[in-house]
Amino acid sequence: MVNKEKTLRFLKGVVCGILIAGIVIYAVSCFKSKMPDYDNLNVEGKAALIATMLENNYIEDFEENELADKMYAGMADAMEDPYTTYLTKDEMEAFMSEAGGTMTGIGIVISEDEESGRCIISDIIEGSPAESAGLMAGDIILCIDGTDVSGMSVVDVSALTKGKNDTYIQIGVLRDSSEEMVFDIKRSTVSLNVVEHKKDGNIGYIKISEFTKTAPAQFKAALDDLVSQGAEGIIIDLRDNPGGIIDSAAEIGDSILPECIITYTVDKNGNRTDFESAEGMCELPLAVLVNGGSASASELLAGAIQDNGRGDIIGTQTYGKGIVQGLYGLNDGSGLKITIQRYYTPNGVCIHGEGITPDYKVDTDIKDTSEEDKQYVKAVDVLNDKIKD
Repeated sequence: MVNKEKTLRFLKGVVCGILIAGIVIYAVSCFKSKMPDYDNLNVEGKAALIATMLENNYIEDFEENELADKMYAGMADAMEDPYTTYLTKDEMEAFMSEAGGTMTGIGIVISEDEESGRCIISDIIEGSPAESAGLMAGDIILCIDGTDVSGMSVVDVSALTKGKNDTYIQIGVLRDSSEEMVFDIKRSTVSLNVVEHKKDGNIGYIKISEFTKTAPAQFKAALDDLVSQGAEGIIIDLRDNPGGIIDSAAEIGDSILPECIITYTVDKNGNRTDFESAEGMCELPLAVLVNGGSASASELLAGAIQDNGRGDIIGTQTYGKGIVQGLYGLNDGSGLKITIQRYYTPNGVCIHGEGITPDYKVDTDIKDTSEEDKQYVKAVDVLNDKIKD
């Protein structure tokens, strides 16, 4: 009896499977007579056919524009390169705004806390919505708009904070390792001050958070100010700087390097483009702070300083992004960011996947310029030794 019941259940399953398969085959066979010959169907025609089939048959409503954007994004994703991406019109506008020195968001700088591995607010932009709302440097980010961000990268968490002007974001943080707090903050356009500087005794300190279009002018103003104050050595802090515009990094290099090659790029056809520095640099001794968050244009600048013997690199191994993206705008306001070149240090090294090895390896989880920052302290010591010599 038991075996008979099992047999019946099995047969019912087989029959159901045949029926389901029959329905699918029948549906396909119905369409088959109306479909173009796939052998002669081009990419555009096939995409249009699939869109029509979805529109006519998919059980739920959907936005055609969103479908198209996801299709375009899928083409870029097929390159299996995280840096080759399709940008919607809104994403393109945000990207261009940030590259130009502004951003639409809440005005926070995010880095990874080395002890916990969580994303932490390392800085608040002065006058930003985040400052007005009461967020503080040191707050650990727990969630954004209900999404738990534990295990997410700095890049992904940063992306969640961005959005259209006058839209709201809810961000949950942990303060002082004990108090959980939630903030509702209205996004707005924030002017990015990507360069900060101070004089500490006889040493000047310049922090570059990103290489935007405005970064070279801000850097030169900071450098001139420190020189006028009598600084005898300069620390350039590139920690947690994800990169940016290669021309901006090269322009900054031009102000601190002798006449030399800063970097060069090579495209798929072997065409080489050199970025060179002219004579007339600042001649003060340099030390550069780096860590695992120093990527792309940051590594370009650090590599140029290291290879040309212009200063010492201090910290931990850098990220290892030795490729360059080109940005291509499309007529509807969207765009494509495509990896188009590899870049090389002056000594001919492509650091992609490897990073730059510091001259002095110093581990630390402190990122501010205090006496507890071992990397900063080491940089001061190295510079003072050079100044004495």
